[in-house]
Amino acid sequence: MASSPPSSAPFSSSEEATTSSNDGSAVQSLKYSRRASLRSVVGRPDGGRGLAGKRAVVGGWVKSSNTVKAKLAGPVSPARMPTTETTTGLTCTEVLMARVPLIRCFARLIGGAADVDRASSVSFKLATGTALMRINDGSCVADLQIVVDSSLCPLKQVTAIGACVLVEGKIELVEGRSQQHVVELRVDKVLHVGTVDIDKYPPSNVELPPPELVKDYPQLATRTTAMASVARVRSEMLHAAHAFFQTNGFFHVNTPIITATTVAGDRSKMFRVMRLESKSDNRAITPEVVRASIKAKTKQIEALNRSESNKEALEAAKLDLQRANELARQLEQQGNADFSDDFFQHPVYLSPDHTLHLETYACALSSVYTFSPVFQAESLERHKHLAERWTIDAELAFAELEDAISCAEDCLMWLLSTVSKNCSDELKFLSNGENNGYFSHIEPAVSSPWERITYNAAVNTLLQVREKSFKAKVELGTPLSHEHMSYLVDDHYKKPVIIYEYPKELKPFYARLMEDGTKVSAFDIVVPKVGTIAYGTQKEERMDNFTARIDELRLPRDHLESYLDIRRHGTVKHSGFSIDIERLIFLVTCLSDIRDVKPFQRTKSNAKC
Repeated sequence: MASSPPSSAPFSSSEEATTSSNDGSAVQSLKYSRRASLRSVVGRPDGGRGLAGKRAVVGGWVKSSNTVKAKLAGPVSPARMPTTETTTGLTCTEVLMARVPLIRCFARLIGGAADVDRASSVSFKLATGTALMRINDGSCVADLQIVVDSSLCPLKQVTAIGACVLVEGKIELVEGRSQQHVVELRVDKVLHVGTVDIDKYPPSNVELPPPELVKDYPQLATRTTAMASVARVRSEMLHAAHAFFQTNGFFHVNTPIITATTVAGDRSKMFRVMRLESKSDNRAITPEVVRASIKAKTKQIEALNRSESNKEALEAAKLDLQRANELARQLEQQGNADFSDDFFQHPVYLSPDHTLHLETYACALSSVYTFSPVFQAESLERHKHLAERWTIDAELAFAELEDAISCAEDCLMWLLSTVSKNCSDELKFLSNGENNGYFSHIEPAVSSPWERITYNAAVNTLLQVREKSFKAKVELGTPLSHEHMSYLVDDHYKKPVIIYEYPKELKPFYARLMEDGTKVSAFDIVVPKVGTIAYGTQKEERMDNFTARIDELRLPRDHLESYLDIRRHGTVKHSGFSIDIERLIFLVTCLSDIRDVKPFQRTKSNAKC
């Protein structure tokens, strides 16, 4: 339960957003908060040295603390004296006992226990120790050390790890100590204390590694320096992306998260959206129900195979599985489920991409971009895959593949250089000693042009490799695995690589068919250590080629009518690309697991908070 000591009224709208001292000096405070951010104090290039002697109000959460016990003998400083209000009603002797512990000892020896007890209740409020605490408000990597005297409040409340404090005091230079702290705040007012349950606060009673903390306590994960640093990197990256597109003539638009049309083709990897307690759940067999039955039958067959008995039951289970698979295919293709009572009255999904809706905007506004979440129900390689991730998508009208590649390359270079410049403290902290060369991921990307090769050239390069063998077979017409791409960018070219002109079978149906009829205008951008962080295509604008491709893949035409309208009415050559934000953050932060780039991660069997 939080306790808030009395404080003065909030600043009025006409007052300056500063914290002033008696001599007129001031520390810049936040416009909408009665405090200065730690970034404006210890986040300065001089570590706050230039603010020494000035007063400030700061707040934050306690990261660590150390209590120094006061000596029993010696003079009592004025700051530790009981206030007039505290000593009202005490005799002169009781006041002396409250002020000087040695006098209390003599009084107890001569039998004045009652007077000693009364004086002790006051002396509890006097200085019995001093707490050195490191606090952080999330605005920067550096912590601020604050010094709190026990005469101000019970130290047990403010020294607990995770406690929130708002304090006022004077900034002083730290003399004769390590350079970890250049300045500290000598507190003379405690304005707020948000207490914690020490026994139940996870970061204090258990030393959990960051991945476990994120998984089990996402609501507290951002209080760790690592997750807070990642969050600031993400914020800077999105701000830089807005700056890039806005200065290059793009309009920001919002695309739907719920969609009835998918250009992905494989709906088994999509999340269906349905209203709870819909009658359609009971009136028809849905694909989800059939897939659950398939899963159960598969487990039953595995168990029967291990037992090596009851062959009749095994054959019956295999037959049931075959029928269930056939029913699932029929439901997916024909859409037999009854959705008349459902909210949308037809199947809808969480969007796996934003190509369709972004193209609609581009064919009216010319150049557009969006930040949106995408969803994909795929559980392979958990450390590299998130069910919910965010992407930067852009679409350019009157543009061909080369235009989209150049735009994507420039955008990524801009983001990488901006983040490396403005988040250097965060990147240094996240490099954690093992990756002191963290700029090795960034410098090649911003210091020289990226390598551009065709898919065929990439395969031929891999076929000539003799010093190592690949697990996945290398041959024309097959997808390049993560291992293949890693070799190209990490070992062969040692910098980002743009691979383009893919076989049409390896890219979406909307990719523009090239003149040879076998390849399409599509590209991937692959970077060291991470893999593919961006991909894009020039869209097929020719109606005949587009419909032929749809028919070739046997895609449902009725679901693509709105997509076809873009080609029917005022068609234009247009191209676009998508940047995976999580993978880009994964690259610059040098984390070991992509799930660590966000506290509220959505992966298979995990969706807390």
